[in-house]
Amino acid sequence: MTQDSFAPAVRPGRDVWDEYLATAGPLLGSMGAQVRSLISELDAVRHEGSTVYLAGNGGSASAASHLAQDLLKGAYDGGRPLRSVALTDNLSMLTAYANDCGYDRVFVEPLAHLAAPADRLLVISCSGTSANVVAAAEWARRAGLRVIAVTAGDGGRLRDLADVEVNAPTKDVGLAEAMHSLVFHFVTQCLRDGTGER
Repeated sequence: MTQDSFAPAVRPGRDVWDEYLATAGPLLGSMGAQVRSLISELDAVRHEGSTVYLAGNGGSASAASHLAQDLLKGAYDGGRPLRSVALTDNLSMLTAYANDCGYDRVFVEPLAHLAAPADRLLVISCSGTSANVVAAAEWARRAGLRVIAVTAGDGGRLRDLADVEVNAPTKDVGLAEAMHSLVFHFVTQCLRDGTGER
């Protein structure tokens, strides 16, 4: 199920909010198996004592930062923490690598210094084609890390690089980002409460 563009026109007699919900609900419903796979993958990170590194651009950079915080703090269940690091959070580091190595290397360079083979890379990109997240995913695969891609639309290049993909099946970026946020909060809650795989 995909949706090429959100609500080109609201149907007569239908409320805009009702139209939004009528569009988003079935799309979210179609993502269940992928969401469960994401929960399993992140639960494995926690049980292994590994680390998940997160990256994205723009709104997806904010989502990466927010999810990293939620995984470390919000998903903590009193046992082993889920170690998570957003590669988007250090402005000095990002700008240094962008200036010295190019913007397409801003995630690869720190990842190469920090990551171990058992770790995961979680990249968020609605297009699935952003050069710096694609470069990070390519590096991660070569280095033996599993790649989690959170995408939209056709998944772009990240679909081919991902071990686990969670795809919001719409090309509407705003709707996709809203769906990503809902998924991330659900995943955090399930990891905290131990309810994700039921």
